[in-house]
Amino acid sequence: MRLAWTGREDGDFLDLSATGPAGAGLYLAVRPHAEEGYFRPLCRLAPGEEERELGDGVLGREHARDTVVKYAIQTLARLHGVSTTGLHAEEDDPWPERVIAALWALLAAGPHSG
Repeated sequence: MRLAWTGREDGDFLDLSATGPAGAGLYLAVRPHAEEGYFRPLCRLAPGEEERELGDGVLGREHARDTVVKYAIQTLARLHGVSTTGLHAEEDDPWPERVIAALWALLAAGPHSG
């Protein structure tokens, strides 16, 4: 399973619906903040829950992406009782394990400032 950010509403969107029925309606998003250079990391990680905003803006788009991906890894692991350290998953592994592994891969593949 591969996950990729797409552009939406002047920000970035990561649709977890594409990961299978368990991901329906779930997503990560990064939207521009009112303050220049800041972004709002947002997510919906459980069916029926309201969109969550993490903090009051994060400096830089990439940092906001990393923030919401790391939060999603921790939250999905907690909600489903699985480990956060699952860097690899097989196609027949349960949905949360496959999604967590895909989120780790997305995080590893992202640009890194040095």
